[in-house]
Amino acid sequence: MLKSGFELEQIRDCDCEENSLPVTFCPSFYQVKEKLKRWAIRFSHADDSSIFSDLLIFYLISSKKFLDHREHVHFFRLVLSIHFMQKKLYRSATFLPNQRSLEIRWLPTTLHFPFSSKSVLGCLIGFNVMDRYELFDEENILLTLQKYLPELHLVKDSSYCHASQHKNLKLFYLEIEKKDGLPFSLQEQKILKQNLEEKVKNTIQILSPAIFMTHNEEEVYKNILVLSQEIRSLQTIPQAYITFEGQTGKEIVFLITLVYTSPLQGFALNKHFPEGAFVSERTVTVKKLKNQPVEANIFRIHMHRDASLLRSDGSLDFYSARQKAAALIKGAIGEFRDYNGGIIIKRQELLHGFKELFPEITKYDPELIESFFYAITPIVKQVVLELDVLCKLFTYFLENRKHELASGATFAFKTYRQARHIFLVVHWKHFSFKDVISTVLKEQAFEKEDIAYNFLETEEGTFFTCFVQSGITKAEPFIIALQKVLDERHKKMLGQQVLRIGMDYSAVSLDPRIGGAIPSIDIIRLLFEGLTRFNQLGEVENAIAESIEISSDLKHYTFKLRPSFWSDGSPVSAFDFEYAWKKILSVSFKTAYAYLFYPIKNAKEAKEGFVSPDEIGIHVQDALTLKVELSHPTPYFLQLTSYPLYSPIHRTIDQQHPEWPYQSEKNYPCNGPFQLKINRPNQGFQLVKNPYYKDSCHIHMDEVLFTFMNPTQAIQAFNKKEIDWIGNPFGLWDSAYDANKESQTISIPDCRVCWCAFNVASAPFNHHKLRLAISYAIQRAQIVAGAFIPLNAAYAPLLPRDRDNTPPVFPEFDMEKARQLFHEALHELEIPKENFRISLLCGEMGLQKYTATCLKLQLQECFGIEIDLKPMLWGDQFKQMVAGSFEMGLVNWSSYIKDPIYTLDFFKSSKHVLNFSRWEHPEFQNLIEHSEQEVDPKKRLAYLLKAEQILGFDMPVIPLYYLPSQALVRKDLQLDNQSFSLPFNVSLSYYKPNNQGV
Repeated sequence: MLKSGFELEQIRDCDCEENSLPVTFCPSFYQVKEKLKRWAIRFSHADDSSIFSDLLIFYLISSKKFLDHREHVHFFRLVLSIHFMQKKLYRSATFLPNQRSLEIRWLPTTLHFPFSSKSVLGCLIGFNVMDRYELFDEENILLTLQKYLPELHLVKDSSYCHASQHKNLKLFYLEIEKKDGLPFSLQEQKILKQNLEEKVKNTIQILSPAIFMTHNEEEVYKNILVLSQEIRSLQTIPQAYITFEGQTGKEIVFLITLVYTSPLQGFALNKHFPEGAFVSERTVTVKKLKNQPVEANIFRIHMHRDASLLRSDGSLDFYSARQKAAALIKGAIGEFRDYNGGIIIKRQELLHGFKELFPEITKYDPELIESFFYAITPIVKQVVLELDVLCKLFTYFLENRKHELASGATFAFKTYRQARHIFLVVHWKHFSFKDVISTVLKEQAFEKEDIAYNFLETEEGTFFTCFVQSGITKAEPFIIALQKVLDERHKKMLGQQVLRIGMDYSAVSLDPRIGGAIPSIDIIRLLFEGLTRFNQLGEVENAIAESIEISSDLKHYTFKLRPSFWSDGSPVSAFDFEYAWKKILSVSFKTAYAYLFYPIKNAKEAKEGFVSPDEIGIHVQDALTLKVELSHPTPYFLQLTSYPLYSPIHRTIDQQHPEWPYQSEKNYPCNGPFQLKINRPNQGFQLVKNPYYKDSCHIHMDEVLFTFMNPTQAIQAFNKKEIDWIGNPFGLWDSAYDANKESQTISIPDCRVCWCAFNVASAPFNHHKLRLAISYAIQRAQIVAGAFIPLNAAYAPLLPRDRDNTPPVFPEFDMEKARQLFHEALHELEIPKENFRISLLCGEMGLQKYTATCLKLQLQECFGIEIDLKPMLWGDQFKQMVAGSFEMGLVNWSSYIKDPIYTLDFFKSSKHVLNFSRWEHPEFQNLIEHSEQEVDPKKRLAYLLKAEQILGFDMPVIPLYYLPSQALVRKDLQLDNQSFSLPFNVSLSYYKPNNQGV
């Protein structure tokens, strides 16, 4: 069993002590951990610290025998390989869930024993699971490899199956050796590596193949009836119906229905089968023939899954297995009639003749020829198709497989006409072509004898090969229809605009009521639309609201809604807004963002349980009229209604299926410009254009793809043109992000402010002089000068746009004053300087880690004290700061509305969830309350700026610098926004003509 999340954090933390580990590992664990720590420091941008979780999992699962005989250097390489293989598979499988992603890595190593050692070859295989019943284990791998080098065998106790943190991935490691104990030559290694990936793909099997239907009771009784009718005399030989039932990693199972004239008394069928092979289900008497009972015996035959029953790729050879089952029956009862074997035999004869026509392929790539044959539809054609037709169909496939698609082409379509037959071959690489071809096939509704076709996936792409009787009336219309849909799909793909974005951190939730932080909010903004929104100029405009009436006292708002629809086609109503908002304000609903509704009358009181939800100032007049009453004038209220938190929720779906935020497609109802096609928070998201969106004609992008990746992976993908956008607001800006001739850097200055927050609820930072001393010790100019991103020094907690050019409220660097205040503070706190040590929470990489390092050096230089840096992921850092489990912590703060109150309101109460400092001040509170009642904008702003001065004097947070919002995007990507000072609508982006991001 894996350890708790806290214990995993201990392992992951690069600074943890060995004696703090929750379990005892073999010595190599600590050696590998130290190497990983050094590696992580050297390649600080290479990956996140979850590699230490993989290290822990590896040592928890591995057996002692496995760990005792291998060097720590090999484990280091293996853990790194496992970690990066997961990451690569995770990304590649995110947006192509219907395609197999597979990775193989070879890791030669040496096993050490007390008096000897031997060389072995390690093999790490990983793939994405596409069916819950898929089978793949070391036996499959070994059988596959033995087809190339028969002298191989598995190293005992070398198998390892990694418990991936991603449930849809499987990773296997095993080691092989030669029977003679000699090392593998380069030629032997080359043989093993050559084409192994495609072979391994074929060894991944579903335990119950779809081409063989499993039995049910109705079938069994039907078979008994049919077979009993064949027993017409006492001399009739037994009749058997053999059905494949399934397989496991160790055995293959057939269900047998055997009908025969009852043998002599005392005959026991189970005694005539090998031990363990026969498992009886039941025996019934079905009729009597001349007073002799005719019995039906239903039983199973269990056969060991050995190499003789597998194809060269390690997959099941059904026919060999069935023949062996028939041989076991014959050995038990003598001659019998294999009732359902005739068709199967004919099918096997056709396959055998097919193989004989292509001896080279049969010898070197037998899986290809078998896969082609077994993919033929309808399945009856695998029995009755003429051999020469099958041969030509395969020949045309091989011919087209040799040729790559032309530059700019999305498919190739060739027609071969003969006197009696027409052959068609379509080659493509985009999965959507299969859907359109399947649609045409269904629409044409051919008779079974008129057509035969298959779909086959290869390394060169996917192929549709088809044979049609040339004389039938549907042949030409089918070809015309097929060409038409292929051309249409080609044009659509060429004209498609797809925006691919690299996400630096995963979304918390795609529920608008919960996902109020980056990057959730920026994705939700594409999926939902509220009453208002920000336009290209950064101004609030009507969205779903057709008109807005505001009372003279600025406390009553009436929203008239325009007709709009959910992504399932149902209408959006005022009731959906009322339901969503009141749900957020219910006592039981957990969200960190309910405070944004507190300007509404009784909203705060309802959230705290003091009044009924019916008393909240949210009222529906009719399906298209929503009335809102505020507790005080709120000039920024229409900005709040543009915030995704104020989005409507499909109330019927939320009540019946509360799990909808974790779903996708039709199960995820939204009303924005896009709808959700793929929803995998730890991998990424695929958004497609929403046809029900009222302004759909103005949305240029057909798809927006979000892929979770770290900065190193992101810049590599960007340079390979695999993604089009990295950096803000979907990730942090990284020093590796450099523009070139094909890209551009978008930078909007002073969008966020970096605070150093103090926990004033506990010592030592409950002492004002100590906070003031640290403020004087900070050299902002030095931090700004050495940063890899343009920064501006900050001397006020508010953003420049909210301060109306008022003077700064924080002091400049003054080392002498800082030291004087520091010594006074320690004296008053009665803390000896040698015992004074503080910790600083920060991000584990990027600008926050750089800033934390600068602060540490500056404070050490000024005060001669130790500063413990605690780098961590933002999610973990946020949890600790909200819980008050910190002394100092860095926070990058931004405001989603153009008003100082958004920031200042957090400090009004120490109980506010986002008031990290736990600071409050009566005069500050009084000024905020006065501002809430003030209608005159100038007087209101004056109250707020006075509140900022109190915040600056008491210093629960120290502003360090203002950050820009900065992104690296394709040069041909147009961002149709003239103001980026607030969140902007990504859906308004588009590519220049003829430069689509397909």
